[in-house]
Amino acid sequence: MRHPPSVTVSRRGLLRAGGAAAALALAPACAPSGSGPRTVAWQAIPPYSLQAPDPRRAAYLERRLAAHRGRSPYGVDPLVSSNDTSAAMAKLLLQASQGRAPDIAQVDSYIFGRVARYARPIGPHLKRLGLETADWFPTMRREMEPRPGDVRGLQFTSDVRVLYYRRDLVKSPPADWEEMTRSAKSLARRGYSVLYPAGRSEGAVTTTLWPAYWSRGAELFDRRGEPAFTSGKGYDAMLACLRAVQRTVEEGVTPRRVAGYDQEDDENPDIVAGRVAMFLGGSWQAAALDGLMKDEDFFRRWGVAPMPTLGGDRHVSATGGWMWAAFTDDEKKIAAGLDWVNSAYVGDRGMAAWCSLGGYLPPRRSTYRRAEYEQDPFTPVFRDHIIRYGRARPSDRKYQDVSHTMQIALSSVASGTTGAAEALDQALGRLVG
Repeated sequence: MRHPPSVTVSRRGLLRAGGAAAALALAPACAPSGSGPRTVAWQAIPPYSLQAPDPRRAAYLERRLAAHRGRSPYGVDPLVSSNDTSAAMAKLLLQASQGRAPDIAQVDSYIFGRVARYARPIGPHLKRLGLETADWFPTMRREMEPRPGDVRGLQFTSDVRVLYYRRDLVKSPPADWEEMTRSAKSLARRGYSVLYPAGRSEGAVTTTLWPAYWSRGAELFDRRGEPAFTSGKGYDAMLACLRAVQRTVEEGVTPRRVAGYDQEDDENPDIVAGRVAMFLGGSWQAAALDGLMKDEDFFRRWGVAPMPTLGGDRHVSATGGWMWAAFTDDEKKIAAGLDWVNSAYVGDRGMAAWCSLGGYLPPRRSTYRRAEYEQDPFTPVFRDHIIRYGRARPSDRKYQDVSHTMQIALSSVASGTTGAAEALDQALGRLVG
């Protein structure tokens, strides 16, 4: 098994840099990733690979790969990328732009719009694989097809952001940020917090900023691909987001340490310790938290509600997930590679098994009806939220710059070092000068 060298950069790293020189400097072993004439180079990030730290995942993939090798004339050469997904995706984008990407590679859905131009069309293979694009949720299907009918990727996991609340402490979940802050004051005096990630990371803005911003009917980019919050409706919406964060901290319902929470999972220790009344988080956290609690009663003690709005009843949530894409011109290799990922991740049995193992939400609607898919008590709610509230992050060219800049603004407001208006104006100064 070949592995790329270990790469350590910040989560804002190479994608934001956007240049080949930066990526080459941090990933010096970007050797051609093409495989032998009858071997498919298959690249995944560690948790989705044969090196998965979860032994159940690794064992499952080993079994599936052994079965695949027994029936396919093509071998599979496993490649493992970095745990730093931003760096891994930047390296893949560079390789794809130079025609050196692995034959089949894992791609984060939110950047697929930038990678899709280099991916090969795979629509002609779907019927043979027993797949129909209509089976995917619309928000995922739009990501898979840069243009209607032009399928360039196969999404095999999904997720959604929600508001979790303690049933014994919160009788009626708040609908908006103002209500959430107001109702949490008495709970804060009893030692219970409201948490959300507010660090300098993609996860923080995806969970804490974007859903609230979108709930005001604002867009991150205009038709020219420029930031749409420099003035007018967009500016007012972004300022309202940051002021909502500022208020939770100033009124003592949210601890300033959330400014260091880069990922939703950073909330878990406080939740397990019983110090949290409500938190904004991802669908995947429910199963993880149930396993972390000694009595495994997360599903009994906690409830799920739509993400809070910034006034009104227009709930919006951010969705995510991972895709497989093909980058080789060899149609036989594409077919062989798709056969492999279909058997383990995308097909009827594969998606049901993989999503059950990882606690993921299937992006295909039919998977929820399969007996092999192990649902938890919140799965029907999560599925409903994907359908009713789900929205993917934009793939505009300047998204990484906007995300990085607003991560800084969010963290500085949550830490109390900068007020909302000042943080936003500083962000706009970095973005537009």
